[in-house]
Amino acid sequence: MRHLGVPPVLDCNAFSVVRLPVLALAAAASLLCTGCGEEGNPKPKKIDVSAQVAALKGNADAKGNALAELAAGGPNSVAAAPQVIPLLKDEDPVIRRLAAYALGQMGPDAKAALPDLKALLQDNDRNVITAAMNALRAIQPSKEGDVAIPNTMSDSPPSP
Repeated sequence: MRHLGVPPVLDCNAFSVVRLPVLALAAAASLLCTGCGEEGNPKPKKIDVSAQVAALKGNADAKGNALAELAAGGPNSVAAAPQVIPLLKDEDPVIRRLAAYALGQMGPDAKAALPDLKALLQDNDRNVITAAMNALRAIQPSKEGDVAIPNTMSDSPPSP
Protein backbone atom coordinates (compact mmCIF):
# COMPACT_ATOMS: atom_id res chain seq x y z
CA MET A 1 0.00 0.00 0.00
CA ARG A 2 1.34 3.43 -0.97
CA HIS A 3 1.41 6.28 1.49
CA LEU A 4 0.41 9.68 0.20
CA GLY A 5 3.23 12.14 -0.24
CA VAL A 6 5.98 9.54 -0.65
CA PRO A 7 7.56 9.64 -4.10
CA PRO A 8 7.61 6.28 -5.89
CA VAL A 9 11.43 6.20 -5.79
CA LEU A 10 11.35 6.15 -1.97
CA ASP A 11 8.34 3.85 -1.59
CA CYS A 12 9.82 0.41 -0.89
CA ASN A 13 6.58 -1.31 -1.88
CA ALA A 14 6.57 0.44 -5.27
CA PHE A 15 9.86 -0.97 -6.58
CA SER A 16 9.35 -3.14 -9.58
CA VAL A 17 11.41 -4.81 -12.25
CA VAL A 18 11.06 -1.68 -14.36
CA ARG A 19 12.07 0.91 -11.74
CA LEU A 20 15.34 -0.67 -10.58
CA PRO A 21 16.99 -0.56 -14.04
CA VAL A 22 15.80 3.03 -14.42
CA LEU A 23 17.52 3.96 -11.14
CA ALA A 24 20.71 2.21 -12.23
CA LEU A 25 20.63 4.02 -15.56
CA ALA A 26 20.07 7.36 -13.80
CA ALA A 27 23.05 6.69 -11.50
CA ALA A 28 25.28 5.81 -14.45
CA ALA A 29 24.17 8.93 -16.35
CA SER A 30 24.95 11.05 -13.30
CA LEU A 31 28.51 9.67 -13.15
CA LEU A 32 28.99 10.30 -16.85
CA CYS A 33 27.83 13.89 -16.51
CA THR A 34 29.89 14.74 -13.42
CA GLY A 35 32.98 12.74 -14.34
CA CYS A 36 35.58 11.36 -12.00
CA GLY A 37 37.83 14.39 -11.72
CA GLU A 38 40.78 15.36 -13.86
CA GLU A 39 41.70 12.02 -15.38
CA GLY A 40 40.84 10.36 -12.06
CA ASN A 41 43.68 12.14 -10.23
CA PRO A 42 42.71 14.92 -7.84
CA LYS A 43 45.11 17.83 -7.44
CA PRO A 44 47.51 17.45 -4.52
CA LYS A 45 46.35 19.19 -1.37
CA LYS A 46 48.39 22.05 0.07
CA ILE A 47 49.36 21.03 3.57
CA ASP A 48 51.58 22.20 6.41
CA VAL A 49 54.34 19.63 5.98
CA SER A 50 56.21 20.65 9.14
CA ALA A 51 53.07 20.18 11.27
CA GLN A 52 52.51 16.73 9.78
CA VAL A 53 56.16 15.78 10.35
CA ALA A 54 55.76 16.79 14.00
CA ALA A 55 52.63 14.63 14.25
CA LEU A 56 54.61 11.60 13.00
CA LYS A 57 56.21 11.48 16.46
CA GLY A 58 52.84 10.95 18.19
CA ASN A 59 50.77 7.84 18.87
CA ALA A 60 49.47 5.50 16.17
CA ASP A 61 46.38 7.64 15.50
CA ALA A 62 48.46 10.80 15.13
CA LYS A 63 50.91 9.00 12.83
CA GLY A 64 48.10 7.59 10.73
CA ASN A 65 46.41 10.96 10.36
CA ALA A 66 49.69 12.67 9.50
CA LEU A 67 50.53 10.02 6.90
CA ALA A 68 47.09 10.40 5.34
CA GLU A 69 47.60 14.17 5.13
CA LEU A 70 51.07 13.77 3.65
CA ALA A 71 49.65 11.34 1.08
CA ALA A 72 46.96 13.89 0.19
CA GLY A 73 49.74 16.44 -0.33
CA GLY A 74 51.30 14.20 -2.95
CA PRO A 75 54.47 15.72 -4.43
CA ASN A 76 53.99 18.77 -2.19
CA SER A 77 54.91 16.51 0.78
CA VAL A 78 58.21 15.16 -0.55
CA ALA A 79 60.18 17.17 2.04
CA ALA A 80 58.74 14.80 4.66
CA ALA A 81 60.05 11.66 2.93
CA PRO A 82 63.12 11.33 5.22
CA GLN A 83 60.80 11.26 8.26
CA VAL A 84 58.31 8.87 6.62
CA ILE A 85 60.87 6.26 5.49
CA PRO A 86 61.64 5.00 9.05
CA LEU A 87 57.91 4.34 9.54
CA LEU A 88 58.16 1.59 6.91
CA LYS A 89 59.69 -0.43 9.78
CA ASP A 90 57.03 0.47 12.38
CA GLU A 91 55.65 -2.43 14.40
CA ASP A 92 52.07 -1.54 13.38
CA PRO A 93 51.20 -2.88 9.90
CA VAL A 94 48.68 -0.08 9.37
CA ILE A 95 51.42 2.50 9.87
CA ARG A 96 53.75 0.60 7.51
CA ARG A 97 51.00 0.47 4.88
CA LEU A 98 50.15 4.16 5.25
CA ALA A 99 53.84 5.12 5.11
CA ALA A 100 54.27 3.17 1.87
CA TYR A 101 51.12 4.77 0.47
CA ALA A 102 52.27 8.28 1.41
CA LEU A 103 55.66 7.74 -0.22
CA GLY A 104 54.00 6.45 -3.37
CA GLN A 105 51.78 9.53 -3.50
CA MET A 106 54.90 11.71 -3.25
CA GLY A 107 56.03 10.16 -6.53
CA PRO A 108 59.44 9.95 -8.22
CA ASP A 109 61.03 12.51 -5.88
CA ALA A 110 60.74 9.95 -3.04
CA LYS A 111 63.43 7.72 -4.62
CA ALA A 112 65.33 7.57 -1.33
CA ALA A 113 62.61 5.18 -0.10
CA LEU A 114 63.21 2.57 -2.82
CA PRO A 115 65.50 0.22 -0.80
CA ASP A 116 63.15 0.21 2.20
CA LEU A 117 60.07 -0.26 0.01
CA LYS A 118 61.73 -3.23 -1.73
CA ALA A 119 62.51 -4.75 1.67
CA LEU A 120 58.84 -4.32 2.60
CA LEU A 121 57.91 -6.81 -0.13
CA GLN A 122 58.91 -9.51 2.39
CA ASP A 123 56.45 -8.26 5.03
CA ASN A 124 54.02 -10.69 6.69
CA ASP A 125 51.00 -8.49 5.96
CA ARG A 126 49.65 -8.76 2.42
CA ASN A 127 48.14 -5.24 2.57
CA VAL A 128 51.56 -3.83 3.44
CA ILE A 129 53.13 -5.73 0.53
CA THR A 130 50.49 -4.41 -1.86
CA ALA A 131 51.01 -0.82 -0.65
CA ALA A 132 54.78 -1.21 -1.05
CA MET A 133 54.36 -2.58 -4.58
CA ASN A 134 52.06 0.30 -5.54
CA ALA A 135 54.52 2.79 -4.08
CA LEU A 136 57.41 1.22 -6.00
CA ARG A 137 55.40 1.49 -9.21
CA ALA A 138 54.53 5.13 -8.49
CA ILE A 139 58.11 6.14 -7.65
CA GLN A 140 59.83 4.17 -10.40
CA PRO A 141 57.12 2.98 -12.82
CA SER A 142 59.27 1.61 -15.61
CA LYS A 143 61.38 -0.59 -13.33
CA GLU A 144 58.85 -2.15 -10.96
CA GLY A 145 56.07 -3.37 -13.24
CA ASP A 146 57.12 -7.00 -13.30
CA VAL A 147 57.90 -7.69 -9.64
CA ALA A 148 55.73 -10.47 -8.22
CA ILE A 149 54.09 -10.09 -4.85
CA PRO A 150 55.09 -13.10 -2.72
CA ASN A 151 52.35 -15.36 -1.40
CA THR A 152 52.39 -14.93 2.37
CA MET A 153 49.06 -16.65 2.90
CA SER A 154 49.21 -20.00 4.66
CA ASP A 155 47.61 -23.02 3.02
CA SER A 156 46.80 -24.59 6.36
CA PRO A 157 43.66 -23.56 8.25
CA PRO A 158 44.14 -21.48 11.39
CA SER A 159 44.42 -23.45 14.60
CA PRO A 160 41.45 -23.19 17.00
